[in-house]
Amino acid sequence: MNPDRQGHVFPPFTVRPEKALAEKLLRGQGAAVDLETVPPTYMIFLRGETRGANLFGELGIDRKRALHGGQRYEWYGPVAWDEELTVTATVEKITEKQGRSGKIWFADVALDYARADGTRVLREITRLIERE
Repeated sequence: MNPDRQGHVFPPFTVRPEKALAEKLLRGQGAAVDLETVPPTYMIFLRGETRGANLFGELGIDRKRALHGGQRYEWYGPVAWDEELTVTATVEKITEKQGRSGKIWFADVALDYARADGTRVLREITRLIERE
């Protein structure tokens, strides 16, 4: 992992929640399909290396040694279907710790989702882990 990337802000990109994609996701998970509102954890499926910030590439994380440390969501308002949101990803913190079998790196990345008028509707904190 590249600790020099701490504080890096990626160029903003846009996402748009789609009912059809959410329905496919929920059915694939075997979950109840209730599309009255945007499912809370659905937003992670709207982004990725091809649609936004290439977190693994930019942080120098080897996928063979990477782990997903989870997500935390802070909702500030509802998100409407087909509403275009601008996402800004920031590498908030990179930490190195010594484990029993070697170094372990932790990267906390914040993704802020905002409406066209700049109103923040969601903050997602993603933790990525790399073992050396």
